[in-house]
Amino acid sequence: MFLDNQQERFVTNIPNTESSKWFISGFVDGEGSFCLNIKNRINVKYGFRIEPAFYVYQHEKNKWFLEEIMKVFGCGSIHRKTSPYSVYTYQISGINPCYERVIPFFETYPLKTKLKAFSIFRDAIVMMKNKQHLSPKGMLKLLDYSYEMNQMGKGKKWEKKELVARILRG
Repeated sequence: MFLDNQQERFVTNIPNTESSKWFISGFVDGEGSFCLNIKNRINVKYGFRIEPAFYVYQHEKNKWFLEEIMKVFGCGSIHRKTSPYSVYTYQISGINPCYERVIPFFETYPLKTKLKAFSIFRDAIVMMKNKQHLSPKGMLKLLDYSYEMNQMGKGKKWEKKELVARILRG
């Protein structure tokens, strides 16, 4: 993609400063999300696992901004969404990257509108880091967290009661 001269003047690197980090926190409040994704996995105990992920979304013309955010976090990946195709997603996923990068960042630069979702996300990751999700009780709590955040589980592939039954069956 080529930028015209007027657009090119505005594309700049984001300095890694305190004010930039506060700006990123505010930006995530509007354009980001914290998720506990439920993934079907036949090779694990309950046939599914819960994977933490942090996302920031941006139109393709502003993909450069996601690249700048990725520099600040020092990890993650950027990919094009399948729908809408014109949107890119910056993603950090997995227990350790979320524990080591995402949690400390947002504890230092707290969110406003997504504070509740972040708090649940943080608590879930701490549970996973401490391996509490390996017990049925811990997995049920993690499942509760997953359905509590992100519009009360809207868009989940499975009914919560189906997954609870899998856990209780062992």
